[in-house]
Amino acid sequence: MNSDRLAAEARAKIGSLRPRVLRRSNGVLPYDYIVPNGVYEELWDWDAFFVGLHLISVDRTAGLYLKNWCLNFLRFTEPDGQTPGGLRPWAGRDARLYQIKPLMGQAAYYASKALGDFQWVVPVWERMKSCLTYRERKMSDPETGLVKWWDGMESGADNNAALIRRYHNSMAAPDVNAFQILDDRAAAIVAGMIGKDEDAAAFRDKARALTTAVNARLWDEAAGSYFTFDCVEKTLVSCVTYSNLVALWARLAPIEEGRLMIERYVLEPGKLWAPHGVRSLASDDPMYNNENVLKPYSNWQGPIWPHANWMVIHALRHYGFPDAAREVAERVTRVCLDDLETNGMMHENYHADTGAPLAAPDFISWNLLVAQMIEEARDGVFLPDQEEAVWKV
Repeated sequence: MNSDRLAAEARAKIGSLRPRVLRRSNGVLPYDYIVPNGVYEELWDWDAFFVGLHLISVDRTAGLYLKNWCLNFLRFTEPDGQTPGGLRPWAGRDARLYQIKPLMGQAAYYASKALGDFQWVVPVWERMKSCLTYRERKMSDPETGLVKWWDGMESGADNNAALIRRYHNSMAAPDVNAFQILDDRAAAIVAGMIGKDEDAAAFRDKARALTTAVNARLWDEAAGSYFTFDCVEKTLVSCVTYSNLVALWARLAPIEEGRLMIERYVLEPGKLWAPHGVRSLASDDPMYNNENVLKPYSNWQGPIWPHANWMVIHALRHYGFPDAAREVAERVTRVCLDDLETNGMMHENYHADTGAPLAAPDFISWNLLVAQMIEEARDGVFLPDQEEAVWKV
């Protein structure tokens, strides 16, 4: 099947699954929300965020769901800004995800742009600001200025090989810092749009300072890659894993360094390049596996994760590898469409070497992004009129 036909089939078959992730307000969640259909009925931070991006790429009025994402999470924000990363409609906060991922500013920005309305933020701005700055205030490393994950579960990449068997609140990974930088940039725009000029300037300064810290402390010149910094052991963890690539999705590396990292690790079959997409852990790592694991954690030690590959295709395009971006998009799209054709469903991850579906049957969440992956890999940004301000260095 040629690329255009594959893209059209993805739009039709995967895109048609959107209604199955939408839920009406329920229990302690006062606003309509997004779930990963299948074994999950909770509101999860990055699942619903990435689904929200997909929704507004199709219909800007669906920005309501990203707005609701913010308002539902803010309902559980403590006075100091601590906000859980998961919410259960029947019980409230999910203690397994200590702090929400740095996505609040981006969600508010994309929702407001899609809806053409920033004013809904005004009544909740102080609470939102408290949430936005919590990780930098409470979970940053004084020596480096980098922000940290509480643990692997909080990161979403549950058993990320760079994070396991480490102390709590100790690992300054490329992904959390990249998300934080994008969040600070987005928050600066939101603050400016609602007349909070001092806050806007402060968030811009935070983004610049953190970008400098990432490139000074997480970039390994000899290896040509970003790595996670262990703030207790004071050393880089030289693990070639998905989370390193998020810094490229956020465009933190200069072009030359970004291209070097992609050539050494992403396009290298002995590392992350696989027959069915980009692996979540390098194939030459001792921990590499494609086991079907869901409990007590999902497996990020090898399998293909569609939304991680969605971030990768945009990194590949930005750093000058459009053909590779299209190849990744087509491989992941085929895997998901084959799953739908054979099993009548999608899964949350896939075997990197065989393409076999693995965990979480009937999973519909960020894999909705696959509906647009080929088109985005071919044509560029997912929201052309919205991207530049947040991604501008």
